[in-house]
Amino acid sequence: MIHSFSCKNFYSFGDEAKVSFIVNEKAPNDFGYFKSASGTRLSKIEAVIGPNASGKTNLLKVLPFLKWLIGGSVNLKPTDPIPLQPFVFDGKNEKKTDLSVEFEIDGDIYIYEVVLNSTKILSEELKVKNKTKEKVTSKRIFYREWNESNKQYIFDDKSFGLPKGFELSLRTNASVVGTAFLLNNKISQKVINFWNKVETNVDEAGWIGDRFFSNTYQQLFETLIFFSDNDLLKKEAEKILCRFDIGLDELEIKTQKKENDVTLRDVRAAHLFDGEKQYLDFRYESSGTKQLLILLHAMLQVLSKGGTVVLDELDVNLHPDMVLALIDLFIQPETNPNNAQILFSTHSHLLLSKLDKYQIILVEKNEKGSSESWRLDEMSGVRADENYYP
Repeated sequence: MIHSFSCKNFYSFGDEAKVSFIVNEKAPNDFGYFKSASGTRLSKIEAVIGPNASGKTNLLKVLPFLKWLIGGSVNLKPTDPIPLQPFVFDGKNEKKTDLSVEFEIDGDIYIYEVVLNSTKILSEELKVKNKTKEKVTSKRIFYREWNESNKQYIFDDKSFGLPKGFELSLRTNASVVGTAFLLNNKISQKVINFWNKVETNVDEAGWIGDRFFSNTYQQLFETLIFFSDNDLLKKEAEKILCRFDIGLDELEIKTQKKENDVTLRDVRAAHLFDGEKQYLDFRYESSGTKQLLILLHAMLQVLSKGGTVVLDELDVNLHPDMVLALIDLFIQPETNPNNAQILFSTHSHLLLSKLDKYQIILVEKNEKGSSESWRLDEMSGVRADENYYP
C-alpha cells in the first residue's frame, strides 16, 4: 500500500507538494481506515478537489509516472527523452524534478527517491525502513548520483545483491530497479510486482478520456477484452451494472483470436423485459454505462488482489449516487478484503458527505501560477466529524 508521495517542479507544481495516506489515532475509527502490517494507520481513500485548471490531474500523475519510471523506463531507447514536464513559469534555468514515494510491501516500508530531468536521472535511491516500538531506522538498498565532471554515476549497491559490473549496464534514462529486474533481482521483482498493482486512467498527457475519441474507444476496447478473459471479475462488474442500469442483466462479449491478436467480434448487453432477455448492441448503451465499465476494469482489479487505483474525473457521466456507491466498495471490508486504496479527483461536492478531513485534499493555484495542495486536516479549526457537503 501507498503511505505517501511528493513532487517538486513537476508540471504545475513548482514547490514541493505531498500527499499522505497516513493518519493518526484522531482519525475516525471506521472502515475507511486500516492498520497495515507495519502498524501504520492508513486511509483507504484520498479525494482531490479544486477548481478547473488548479492542478488536480497533475497531482494524480505522480504515481502513474513513478510506476512507469520504476518498471517501464527500461523499455526506452538509450537516446529517448524522459516524458517529463517541469514547472515552466518560474523563469529559472534549473529544471530538475524531485519525486519521492513511501510504500509498504509485506510489512516492510520502502522509500524511493529520484531527481531527474528530461534527459537523465540525476540521482536515484531506494531505502527500506525498519519500524519498531523503540525507534525507526532505515537501510540503503542502492544509491546512484550523476557525476557531471566524468559523465558517470557514483554507485552504491552493497545491499542490492547485484552482479559485479552491473553499474556499467545502467542507462541515464532507465531506473536501477527496472534494469535489475531484467537480471531477476529479488528485491526488484518484489518492488515491480507492487507497482504492477497500481491501476490508473491517467497517462503523461492527463486523463485519457479528455483527449481524442480514439483514446476513449481504446480504453473501452481494452476493458471489454479484459472482461472477456476474466469471467469472475466480469460477473462482479455485471452485479454492479445491474444496480444502476435498470433491466441490464449481463454482458455478452465474443472475441476472435488470430495468432497473437485478439479482436472484438460482438458485444451485447442483455436487458430483461417482461422476464425475457432482449439483446442490445453495446454501442447503444449510455455513456454512463460505458464509463462505469471502464472504471470497474481498474477498480475490481485492485479490490480483488490489493493495490492502488488512481482515477481522474471519477464522476464524469455518472450519477452522484453511483459515485458514492463506487467509493463504498473501497470502504466496506466485504468488497475490499485486501485494503486496496483509491486516489481520485472529482467535482462532486456530494462526495464530501462520505469522507472526513483526513481523506480530502484541496488543490489550488497561487498568485504565481503554481499549484499548491494540502490535506483538510492541516487546516486549523476543521473537525473530523463535520459534514463538508453544504
